[in-house]
Amino acid sequence: MHRVTDAKEVILTSDTTGKSWSAAVWDPRNGSMLSMYKNATALGQRSLQLLSDSYILGADVTKPRIHIWPLNNPSPLPNIRLTTPGKVNALTSTPNGSYIIASVAEKLFIWQTCNGRLLANLTKHYQTVNCLVTTKDGSLFASAGEDSLVFVWSLYSVLNDAHCSPVHTFSNHSLPVKDLHFGHGGARTRLYTVSLDRSMNIYELGSGDLLVSLVFDAPLTAIAVNIRDSELFVGCMTGEIFQCNLHEPPRGIEHHVTVNTDNVNEESAVFEAHKSNVTALSVSLDCRTLLSGSTDGAVHLWDIASRQVLRTIEHKAPVTAAFFAPGFDNFRASVLKPRLQVHNLQRTSDDGGKESVIEVVSRGRDPAEILNFESYEDGSSDSRRSDVTSKVEDLQKEIKKLKKINASIYQYGVTHILKRIANGIDKTD
Repeated sequence: MHRVTDAKEVILTSDTTGKSWSAAVWDPRNGSMLSMYKNATALGQRSLQLLSDSYILGADVTKPRIHIWPLNNPSPLPNIRLTTPGKVNALTSTPNGSYIIASVAEKLFIWQTCNGRLLANLTKHYQTVNCLVTTKDGSLFASAGEDSLVFVWSLYSVLNDAHCSPVHTFSNHSLPVKDLHFGHGGARTRLYTVSLDRSMNIYELGSGDLLVSLVFDAPLTAIAVNIRDSELFVGCMTGEIFQCNLHEPPRGIEHHVTVNTDNVNEESAVFEAHKSNVTALSVSLDCRTLLSGSTDGAVHLWDIASRQVLRTIEHKAPVTAAFFAPGFDNFRASVLKPRLQVHNLQRTSDDGGKESVIEVVSRGRDPAEILNFESYEDGSSDSRRSDVTSKVEDLQKEIKKLKKINASIYQYGVTHILKRIANGIDKTD
């Protein structure tokens, strides 16, 4: 089943059955199924991912492997085996698709997509990692899990030194962290976290400060923020979804949120329709529609202004992923035009991996735009530094030239203009 759509956004979902299909694409305008991805098993919690604009990724719920489908084909990519060192508990990829990041128990693994090389193996967590997310520019990624710790990593630093320390370590939660979300910015954006300890924390990545901690009356399991970073949505274990206005934050760092179901003096609005644990939240690009998934098998589309359910997409089992995604051309292309080449994943890193040249394969773009380490690091690369040095030397020469010109103008003013003024005064006398 594969229908053509011209929608700017589509909905991707997965559930715990995997019998008829492992993942599906839906039209948010009418809730109809556009396509499905099958011939695999059920996918793990929040492991469904877009790999650039070309492929769908999803971690097997029981076996050590990642399934991959072309966007325009219901069958998995042939002759490609994405085998992992163990069962994947969390999965993400950089926005440009260059890197795949996965957790196996408490360890993090990073592969380069185009050649399958295992570039990093991070062992900082003490318990299972169940949350992974990258910033919108791909320069940073965050990990969190059962140990209640949240780490923020520099992708550039990790690729160059697997023993590097995280950029930030946050230990404010007291129970397992269930979801992470980066704001729509770069390396200085905000990080949002929710935990079973009933708190939602907001961190500023530039300084590493905890900006605010909102405490609710129920364990929190999912989070989403609109593209303006103005409205926050958190889902809880009991099925409610709370909405908070980020334009009016509390004065103190820790704040206990009171929720009213009416519209009078409410501090936080509540969306009520799910019967059990909210597993996924996502906000449309126009900030008008909220998408939610739950263990009750329902995926609801909400009108945010009225907090009413617009339509419901029923699933046969608990929902493991549900999110809005761009309606890429490859969803409806008869012939796939992949942006990146995909290769089998290494289960162990090679000894010469750090010293060999990193390969980048792209379609219709300069490889430097896809793998631009200058945007990942704090300083500059050698070539960048050489260019800067050359520009500085040219500017210094220009400054010397301008100083000579200024000195000549000043000398002319002293010797000619002042002399004429003096002569004019003498004649007047």
